[in-house]
Amino acid sequence: MTIATRLLASAIVVTALACGKESQSRRLADTAAAAETSARRAPGSKRMSEEGLAQIRQHEAFMPKKYDDGAGNATIGYGHLVLKGENYSAEITEAQANELFKKDVERVVNPSLDKIQVELTQNQVDALGSFIFNVGPGAFEKGLLPHINARRHERAMGRMLKYITGRDARSGERRVLRGLLKRRRSEVALFKNPRPLKYLGGLVSRTGA
Repeated sequence: MTIATRLLASAIVVTALACGKESQSRRLADTAAAAETSARRAPGSKRMSEEGLAQIRQHEAFMPKKYDDGAGNATIGYGHLVLKGENYSAEITEAQANELFKKDVERVVNPSLDKIQVELTQNQVDALGSFIFNVGPGAFEKGLLPHINARRHERAMGRMLKYITGRDARSGERRVLRGLLKRRRSEVALFKNPRPLKYLGGLVSRTGA
């Protein structure tokens, strides 16, 4: 092999190695960019506490049979709206209701919580989660979310207190329902309270409130 041939072969090897390193660097950069984009799209850190979830169940109360939620929707368990294709002609157990409740929180509440772009206390997350579960993600994302993300908390709470009406089972007319008014006030109070909910629960139990 001549010197010229050896030099040419060496140049080819060096070029191939350089191309390989450049390709690897490009792949690493693409992977990092994808991870960064994924992190931006899925905050994922705002989830209700066990105490917050227990409060929702307490508000809803366990119902083993289907009932009308006051708005013409068939409901069962802990406020589970019966979906198309579901059949609950027989009673369900409390364990089954808990499973439905977990799925409802994952399907209805968590995607809306992921759209919050500012830091909140756990009490604030729990209060908003309770509101979303009861009123729905549409009302939250249109009425409250813009104010929450702009840190206009007082306006958000004012909007929350507007969702207190329901259809009267007897007259069919919409009116203020005491249960909804009590629940909204409870959620607003929780949102504004810096004391962790687990301690608040213990305090309520001790005072007998």
